[in-house]
Amino acid sequence: MRQDELQPPESESAARLAVLYDQYFTVIQVETADVLDQVYALRYQVYCVEHPFLDPAAQTNERECDQYDEHSVHAALIFRPTGKVAGCVRLILPHGSDGALDLPVRVWLNDADRARFDQLPRDSTAEISRYAVSKELRRRDGESMYPDLEFYDLPASETRRLVPHISLGLLRGVAGLAAARGITHLAAAMAPALLRLLLRFGITFELLGPRIDYHGERQACIASCNTILEGMARGNPDYHSLVASVYRRGTPAVNPGASGNSRG
Repeated sequence: MRQDELQPPESESAARLAVLYDQYFTVIQVETADVLDQVYALRYQVYCVEHPFLDPAAQTNERECDQYDEHSVHAALIFRPTGKVAGCVRLILPHGSDGALDLPVRVWLNDADRARFDQLPRDSTAEISRYAVSKELRRRDGESMYPDLEFYDLPASETRRLVPHISLGLLRGVAGLAAARGITHLAAAMAPALLRLLLRFGITFELLGPRIDYHGERQACIASCNTILEGMARGNPDYHSLVASVYRRGTPAVNPGASGNSRG
C-alpha cells in the first residue's frame, strides 16, 4: 500500500465516502519545489488578490510566503481532474530558544490567555495556518473564503455529494502533517466562518480571548488532537474514520512522485 492510500474504513458509508473522495482528490505533504510554488501562488491569489489581507506589493512574483514558511510543513489538496493544487494548509512548527512556545498567534493574546497558551506542550504544539481554497472550487465570485463548495462542470447531484470534500481533504492533510512531526496539540487564529464549518464535522476548539483583526476577523483557539478526533467521532463518524486513520498510523500523506525535500 502506498503511504497516501487509506487504511480500511470502519464502515460501509465511510468506504463509499473514501471512494468518492479518491475519485476527485488526493492530499499530499509538499515535498517538491514545483508543488510548493503552486501553494505559494494559490496563497497569493486568496490572501493578496481575492481577499487583500496582505499587500501584493510586498510579495515577489505573485507568490505569497513569509518568515514562518522556513519552519513549516505544508499539505496540498490536488484536484485529480486537473492535477492542480486546489487547496493548501500549513503547520507552523514549534521553535524558539527562550522557553516560550514561539508561534504567531501567541503575540495576539492578553496576559491571561498567553498564560493558558503557554501550558501547551512546547515541543508538540503547532499552529494551523494559511488554509486556502482555489476560487475555481468555490461557489461564485465574492463568496467567503470558507463557503459550502461546489464544482463548476459537474451534475448537481454529484456537486451536492462533493461539497464537503475539500474540507475533508485539508483535515486529512493536517492530520498527516501532525502525525509525521509528533504534534499532539494545535493552535490557530481562525475565521469565524471556518470555525462554523469545522463545527459541522464535530470539531471544537477552546477559544482564547475576543476576536482579533489578523488577516481579517479571527479567533485564537487551541485544542488537542485527541479532543478534535473525539469530537469528530461523535459529530461525523465517517469523517472521523478517514481523518483518524491518517493520524493514528503516524505517517503523513506523501506525494508518490516526490524526491527530496522542498523549503518548509
